[in-house]
Amino acid sequence: MDKGERHIMEEKTFEDSFSCSFRDLNSFLEFLRERKENSSWFRAPSRSLRFRSVQRDSDPASMIMKAVPGDGKAEVPADTVNGTGILMRVNGCEYPVRSCAMKTILERARISGSALGRVSADVFARILNDCLNVASGDSLVRIADRKVSAVHGGDPGDYAVLEMLPLFRRVRDYLDARFPGSTFLAANYDHSLVTAVWSLDGQADGLLGTYRREIAARGLAGNRRIRPGLRFTTSDTGASGANLFPVLLLGNGSRIVPLGYPIRTHHRHGADMDYFDEQLSLLYARFTEAVGKQIELMRTEIRYPATAILGVLKRIGAPKRQSCEAADLFLAQHGAGPCTAYDLYLAMSEVVFIAQCEGASAGRIAQLEETVARALHADWQEYDVPGSFSW
Repeated sequence: MDKGERHIMEEKTFEDSFSCSFRDLNSFLEFLRERKENSSWFRAPSRSLRFRSVQRDSDPASMIMKAVPGDGKAEVPADTVNGTGILMRVNGCEYPVRSCAMKTILERARISGSALGRVSADVFARILNDCLNVASGDSLVRIADRKVSAVHGGDPGDYAVLEMLPLFRRVRDYLDARFPGSTFLAANYDHSLVTAVWSLDGQADGLLGTYRREIAARGLAGNRRIRPGLRFTTSDTGASGANLFPVLLLGNGSRIVPLGYPIRTHHRHGADMDYFDEQLSLLYARFTEAVGKQIELMRTEIRYPATAILGVLKRIGAPKRQSCEAADLFLAQHGAGPCTAYDLYLAMSEVVFIAQCEGASAGRIAQLEETVARALHADWQEYDVPGSFSW
């Protein structure tokens, strides 16, 4: 990324829909450092928070510019009006509210329901004010790139701040020390979620030795290049904990197969970097456990793959359309004859790949990977039955 592209990107970080990707680790870490410099945390009594709406139809452009803070940039007010249309006043200052903040604001107000999305911004602001007026305790407010990005619980035992830059640095340092030969592949940033992927090439034999011997013995290897990898995902807005996902990387790394549930560090109960270090130390053991589950799948014979793959995908809550596409692709390539649960599990990762190709957000991809990972604990024999499958 050259300086011109970087300047344009910096100018757009205020946008609710802003996202960017990186192929260079140093550029990614530098970007996180800049985001840290342009953000702040502070506490305030929850009942002191006040909200109001701004609307393009009822407020002249000059009034919106004056009402919505934006360091003199017209784009900030416009983006706010086109987004939430909500401002928050706290500690004598007024801030535009980013769309990713709404989840935590509703949690602080202790309200929910689909009807909230159908009322006007003005009515919505009044509901928030009425509910927060009787709230107790403190709120922990996150301001990032000129907007409110989150309003967490601010009392002891509530949200624990784990800054992104130190977390990603700690992952990098741990992989360099304990998994030498690891390679940074890519990172993605948006205001809700940040994720990065590493290939653990240097430790492939140690991590996947048993796995590779098993697939070779069973003739399952084919021409696929399979490497161990790590996806690390975190968020400041309540979208995710600091989660470590052991994965398999197929081919050039664009295809990711989840290897089970992540090692989670929740932003709760005083979680800190020392605790995150303890979680990192579990990574090798989690890979060993995950390889064991893959071998179990290789030893599980499936007689009726057409019903088995769709039955398990429905059971774990995978989206219907992508599930049917993944099943159709598998049957077109391998036929409807007997196979193993391992074959079907790899085919299920196509659900994630389809979503990637369709431009799904990093948060949605992480969610789908966790969904597919549930299949590791499914009772495959329950769905291995003859006949046609009705979703």
